Amino acid sequence: MDLFLRLLQFAARYRAGLIFAIFLVFVTTGLGMVPPYFTRLLVDSQLSNYHALEPAAQQSLQTELWALVLAVCGGLMGLRLAIAIVSYVRSMIMVVIGNRVVFDIRQQLYRHLQRLSMRYFETRSTGRIMTRILYDVQAIQQTLTGNLVDIITNSATVVFVIVLIFWINWRLGLIAIGILPLYVFNFLAWRPVIRTASTEAREQFSEISGRLNDAISGIRVIKAFTRERSEARRFVHEVREIIELNVKAGRARTWLSVISTFVTGVASVIVIYVGGREILFAGRMSYGELIQFNAYLTMLYSPIIQLVTINEQIQVAMAAIERIFELFDTAPDIQERRVPVILHRCVGEVEFDHVYFSYDPNEDVLQDICLTSQPGTVTALVGRSGSGKSTLINLIPRFYDPTRGRVLLDGVDLRDLQITNLRKQIGMVMQDSFLFAGTLRDNIKYGRPDATDAEVVQAAIAANAHDFVTEFTDGYESRVGERGTRLSGGQRQRISIARAILRNPRILILDEATSALDSESEAAIQDALEHLMQGRTTFTIAHRLSTVMNADEIIVLDYGKIVERGTHAELATAGGIYEMLCEVQFKQAVEKMEEHEDALRAQQDDGRRKRDSGGERSEDGGDDN
Repeated sequence: MDLFLRLLQFAARYRAGLIFAIFLVFVTTGLGMVPPYFTRLLVDSQLSNYHALEPAAQQSLQTELWALVLAVCGGLMGLRLAIAIVSYVRSMIMVVIGNRVVFDIRQQLYRHLQRLSMRYFETRSTGRIMTRILYDVQAIQQTLTGNLVDIITNSATVVFVIVLIFWINWRLGLIAIGILPLYVFNFLAWRPVIRTASTEAREQFSEISGRLNDAISGIRVIKAFTRERSEARRFVHEVREIIELNVKAGRARTWLSVISTFVTGVASVIVIYVGGREILFAGRMSYGELIQFNAYLTMLYSPIIQLVTINEQIQVAMAAIERIFELFDTAPDIQERRVPVILHRCVGEVEFDHVYFSYDPNEDVLQDICLTSQPGTVTALVGRSGSGKSTLINLIPRFYDPTRGRVLLDGVDLRDLQITNLRKQIGMVMQDSFLFAGTLRDNIKYGRPDATDAEVVQAAIAANAHDFVTEFTDGYESRVGERGTRLSGGQRQRISIARAILRNPRILILDEATSALDSESEAAIQDALEHLMQGRTTFTIAHRLSTVMNADEIIVLDYGKIVERGTHAELATAGGIYEMLCEVQFKQAVEKMEEHEDALRAQQDDGRRKRDSGGERSEDGGDDN
């Protein structure tokens, strides 16, 4: 009930439209009760006995009866037209209100989602979050526009019909109500079968959706291992299971419908039998009243079953609504002060003051980090995988807050700063450069939507991206595809750098920005990064020595602690972890050089053998001649 009341809060701003639509529901339901009365008028008139009358009597009644027929036909036509118009108006009001409520909820939900901390997204699957926004919210629209109207319509129909049948003949009314338990029992008998099969089908459909997503995402792997037929067979097998479950549910629904129709028929037979006795032997009913009663009887049972069905649909919808409000009730880990500090001029000094951090309360990922980066300097973070490098830089834009200690920007605790103001001072270039499925221009301008075209081009030139952009047919209007799939890794990285350059941040974070690139791409990107780092406080994580050797300070992390710090010259011969990393990378570089030289020698030897072989064939040819 609390969930439904919370849901109604979203619809409260449209209360006038809702009230009017509900009023129209009662109007259409009431109008739907009138046609059986018109039928009664015709039957109870002398029209049914017209041909049994004397010719003189027929002549005197003809005009009167014909007028009655025309009046009833005109009344029915007018009634149907009125019901159609009112139903259309009511439906459109509910459709508009339902869509607006869904829009409001999706908008607020998306905004709330954007405020949630990184921890939330790291502990939940993307598919689950998308389901909340897309499908669970859609259940709300069905509840408001469909279920709510159906509940009111069916409830009003049941009330109106019961009142009318008891008004016509209370004895037949008791019989109609007495047969109702059979109708309900039939429904309750088949409901578990339908529900179980439908639930299993939905679960199987979810499994297929997940597998289909994996198959599309991993199509390269499927093709590489020639698993197309195997995947197709598995997909067909799972689809057949869904079909079997749907057929099972459909068979149960068919039996439910057939038996319900039979029960309704039995009820009609009993009513006609008893009603006939009421007419012939007791004289308490007319023929028209019996027909009117039977017409109302057919309106009684179906709405009751529909109310039970709607209740089940609402329970499913309420589960979706509960998940939505669970998301609404998830508070962001990163909270902003009521009156935050705004840096109008950021110098770029970053300080870590005895910082501790943990994802798990029982284990610190960072321990007692003390570090100060002066404005315009480059700080390189080095260490083995899992040493805490990425966690450390994620504290700078306040993706997380320290468990203990402080991170300061220009002497101000980040927790005191306005989050938007803080993040506007920061540019990030990650190893996996994420591009949105838009144009190159849109992606470069993402951090500064108000940038001019000239500024976009200048940023691309500085990032060594302009040349390859102009090679595309549409230039800066070229679409990059989903996640930038139409670009190479190096091209995506340079667009990401151009995006950071255009933002013009005071603080720059480079997280292994060149680790996955070939030497040629790395050289072009390294030039772009050097241009980007000029005059900015830079934190860089890198596995290649070439990207950290010129840093003003190198911080070596191990198990969340700073174990070494200094310049490359100081640490390369200090006998610590950094020296070991240098030796490993030097050895790898030498091995690559030797492999390259071996390949060149093999090429040269192969060419020499081909030339020697060609010379021998020429000499043999000369001897033959």
